[in-house]
Amino acid sequence: MLYANIILDIKNAQVDRIFDYEIPASLASSIQIGVRVIVPFGFKNTRTEGYVLGITDNTDIPLEKIKPILDVLDYGTPLFSIEMIQLAQWMKETYFCTLNQCLQTIMPAGIKTKNVWSALLHTPLPNRSRTKQEELILHFLQQQGGSAYVSKLQKILPEDDKTTLNSLVQHGDIHLIQETSQKEHSRKVLFAKLSEDIQAINLLQEKLKQKPHLFAQYKVLQYLSDCKEAPLKQIQEALEISDSPIRSLAKQNAVVLYQKEVLRDVFDTSSLTETLPFSPTPEQHHALEQIKAEWKKTDKKPILLHGITGSGKTEVYLQMTEEVLRYGKQAIILVPEIALTSMIVKHFVSRFKDKVSVTHSRMTYGERLDQWKKAKNNEISIMIGPRSALFTPFSNLGIVIIDEEHETSYRSDTTPKYDAKEVAEKLCQLTDSLLVLGSATPDIPTYHRAMQGEIKLLSMKHRTNHSTLPQMTIVDMRQELEKGNLSIFSKELYDGIKENLKAKQQTILFLNRRGYSSFVSCRKCGHVMTCDNCSVSYTYHANSQELICHYCGKRIANPSVCPACGSKYIKYFGIGTQKIEEETKRLFPQAVVLRMDMDTTTKKNSHQQILQHFASGKADILIGTQMIAKGHDFPNVTLVGIMAADISLNIGSYTASEINYQLITQAAGRAGRGNLSGKVVIQTYHPEHYSIVLAAEQNYHGFYEQECKFLRSMEYPPFGHVFSILLTSAEENDVIHSAEVLADIIKKQNLAYPSIVMLGPSPAAISKLKNEYRWNILLKGKNKQELKQLALKSIEEFKKTRPKVQWNLTLNPR
Repeated sequence: MLYANIILDIKNAQVDRIFDYEIPASLASSIQIGVRVIVPFGFKNTRTEGYVLGITDNTDIPLEKIKPILDVLDYGTPLFSIEMIQLAQWMKETYFCTLNQCLQTIMPAGIKTKNVWSALLHTPLPNRSRTKQEELILHFLQQQGGSAYVSKLQKILPEDDKTTLNSLVQHGDIHLIQETSQKEHSRKVLFAKLSEDIQAINLLQEKLKQKPHLFAQYKVLQYLSDCKEAPLKQIQEALEISDSPIRSLAKQNAVVLYQKEVLRDVFDTSSLTETLPFSPTPEQHHALEQIKAEWKKTDKKPILLHGITGSGKTEVYLQMTEEVLRYGKQAIILVPEIALTSMIVKHFVSRFKDKVSVTHSRMTYGERLDQWKKAKNNEISIMIGPRSALFTPFSNLGIVIIDEEHETSYRSDTTPKYDAKEVAEKLCQLTDSLLVLGSATPDIPTYHRAMQGEIKLLSMKHRTNHSTLPQMTIVDMRQELEKGNLSIFSKELYDGIKENLKAKQQTILFLNRRGYSSFVSCRKCGHVMTCDNCSVSYTYHANSQELICHYCGKRIANPSVCPACGSKYIKYFGIGTQKIEEETKRLFPQAVVLRMDMDTTTKKNSHQQILQHFASGKADILIGTQMIAKGHDFPNVTLVGIMAADISLNIGSYTASEINYQLITQAAGRAGRGNLSGKVVIQTYHPEHYSIVLAAEQNYHGFYEQECKFLRSMEYPPFGHVFSILLTSAEENDVIHSAEVLADIIKKQNLAYPSIVMLGPSPAAISKLKNEYRWNILLKGKNKQELKQLALKSIEEFKKTRPKVQWNLTLNPR
C-alpha cells in the first residue's frame, strides 16, 4: 500500500503540517509529487484541496484511521516541481509563515477550486404526485442529462421557495452530492473542422459548386481543406462571410464545431523590428566573458553587475540570455515595477520574438494563467515581470537576472514577506542556475557582500555611446529663499526649462518621494527634526500635532521655531506631483505637460501609454515620482530637475541616505542619453549632505564607504540585524494594549539575550492602513539567530494571552 504526504489548503496555522492519505489503486498511476488532490478532512470529511509533497510505503498513522484520496486535479503534469516544493519549504523556515502560504504564493493566479453541491436525478422516478415546482425541477434535470448544480436549480425557483428541493430529496426523486469545481480563467474559442467522412464532403462540394446561392458554404469547405481547423471568427474574416454558412454545414454533419482553449498573447509583436546583438564595448565584452565563465561552473557564485546609468547593462542581459538559450536553457528577467516592464519587454521581444512572455498584476487572472501554461508547456523560454515572475514553472532554468536590484519592490509587503533576491538565490542553488544582479546603485548589503567576496563584482564605468554623464548642479534652496524666491522652482531650473522649450528638447521633473513622508524642517537653515536615539527623522502627525519616531516611539511637541537657528520658517514639508504640475502649467503655459504617478496610472496599460506619448515627442515635460527615475531611455531628454532632494532624505528610516543617493543617481541618468548633452538640477535645503554631494559626483564607492560608517556605528544592516514585529487590529485600543503586553514579554525574555536592544513599541510609519491600526516593535542586534529565537519565543508567550491582533515578523525591513 502506498501513502501520500499531503499539505492541506487550509489557512489555519494549526493544520499546517503533513497528513498521510491512502493512495487508492484506481488513482495510483495519477498520483505524483506536486499534484493537487481532493481529500476528506475532519469529522465531516469535508472535501479539501491538498498538495502531494511525498509518496511513501509506510506510515505511523493506524491503518483504520487512514483515509483515501478522493480525486486528482492535475493529470499528466504536476502543478509543483520538486524544486518549487523545496523552495516553498525553505521560504517557510526563512519568512515565518506557513507552508501553505508559500505554496499559494508560488501557484499561478487563476487556478482555484471550490466545493459545490450537485443534484442527481433518480431513475426510475418514484410514482407519486408532485407540485408544479417539483415537476419544473425534474424536467430541467432531464434536459441537463440527469445532473445540475444546486445553485442553478435555486435560480429556477422563486427566492422564497425553501421546500421544493428538500421535498425532492426526502421522496427519493433526487440525491445531492458534494463535488469539487475547478475554476480556471481559461479562454475558450469556437473552432470548426471538417468531419471525417471525406467521401460525403467531396460529394457535397460538387453539389454546392453548382449552386451560386450556396457558394459561401463551398468556400468554407475549401478553406478547411487547406487549414484542417480554424476559429469561426478567422474563417468569417478570411472569407468575408457571416457564421450562417458554417453553422449550416454543421447541421449537415459536414463540419464539426467545438470549443478549444486558446492561450492569450499579452502583447503585439508585429510592430517590432527584429534587432541583432550590438557589438559590445570592451567593458560589456569583459562582463559577458566573466558571466559566461561563471555560468559554466559547477559551484556558481551570484554576480553583481554594477554599471553606471547608460553603460549598457540591458545589452549584457540580452547577450547572456542568448547564450543560455543556445544551450537549451531558460531565463527569468525580474524588473521592479510594471512601468519598467514594457521598456525591457520591447528590447527582449525585438531580439527573441515569440520566445518571450510577460506577467504582472495589471494583467487579468486569465492572461497570467495563460503565460504560466506557456512556460509549463515549454512554449516560451524567457519570462519577464516583477517578483512574482520568479515562480515561473520552467523545467530547465539557466539564469535569473534581477534588474535594478536595489529596489524595495522586490520585497513582498504581504505574507509571506519574502525578499525576491534571497528567493532567487535559493532557486538558482536548487536548479543549478546563475543569478545576476544589476544596478547603477546597488543596495548597501548587496555591495557589501561583493566587497567581502561572497558574490562576484563586475563594473561598467562608461556609457556605451561615448556620451558623458550629465552636468550636475546643486541648488541651495535656502539661498533662493533669501533672494525672495518663494517658488518651488529655483532660478536655475526655471531658466533651464525655458531654454529646453526653446530648443524643442524635453524635460523630466522628478519628485523623489517614496511612499509616505511627513517631516518637519526649517526652510532658512535646513535643520530637520531628528530623533537622537535612532538617527532618523521624526514623522509629523497632524491629528496630535506631535513628532513621533517610528523606531523607538519617542514623541516631542511640534516646534514653533527652529531649535537650530530660531527661525519661524519651520513647518511640515509637503509637496506633491499635482502641485508641481499646476505650477509648471502656470509658469510654462505653452508646454505640453504629462504627469505619471499612482493617480494617473490606475488603468490597465496606462504606464505604457504615458511613456509612449512622451517618447514620441508629443509632450515637452514629464512629471513623476520614482516610476520615471529608472530604466527609461528618452534620447531627447536633456534636463532633469530633482524638485526636493530633502524628501527621501527624511523618510524616517535608517536607509534614508541610501534611498536618496539611489533616486538622485537614477533620475539623473535619464538626462543626456542620446547625442545631446544633459544637465541635472538638484534642489535641496541640505546641499552639503554626503548623499547629495556624492550623487552629483556619481561616486558610488565613496558613498558606500561614508554610509557604512553610519550603519556600523548604529549596528544597522549589514553590520547588524533589525527584526520588525508589526501588530495590526481594527481596534486602536487593542493594538496599543497588545503592543505593550508583547513589549513586556520581550523585556523578560531579553534577559537571556543582553546584546539585543528593543525599540518601541511605536505607531508604524503608516499608522493606519485599510482601516487597520498598526504598531511596531523593533529588535536590533548583531546575531541573527539570537534575534529570531527571541522574537519567536516572545510570540509563543504572547499567543497565550489570546491577543485580539494579527502580527507579522520581518527580518531587516528596508
